[in-house]
Amino acid sequence: MADMNRVRFRPHQSILIAAFIAFVGVLPIAFGPSIPGDNALTDDGSNVRWIFVPLLLIPIAVFVWVLRSGTDADASGLRVRGLLGTKRIPWSQIRELATDDRGRAVVLLRDGYAVTLSSVRRDDVGRLVEASGHGIVWQQNER
Repeated sequence: MADMNRVRFRPHQSILIAAFIAFVGVLPIAFGPSIPGDNALTDDGSNVRWIFVPLLLIPIAVFVWVLRSGTDADASGLRVRGLLGTKRIPWSQIRELATDDRGRAVVLLRDGYAVTLSSVRRDDVGRLVEASGHGIVWQQNER
């Protein structure tokens, strides 16, 4: 029954294309031919500019973030996933749902903490409440 009302929110998949383009764009910087007057040639004669190789990690991290992050909601609670961690929040710990000034959904917990829901926007909160099967207070900012 919980799977029937499960709602999944994920980042837009077009970000994967942007991460791929960024990755391909960094390749010539890190592995391309050396610039005249540039001392990029290493002792072994290769053209790899090792100082720029870490730039490849940025589009890779964005790619992994898009594939991994998001929010799942079902009758048992929320699962909020980010790049490095996952947080499971039962509905009983949620005091209120709200939206911030940027249109992101935020849950206010009974212990006073606030958790921003990954990939959930102001317009998605109705589906989130419906998936819960509970009467949750939703404070909507009209911005």
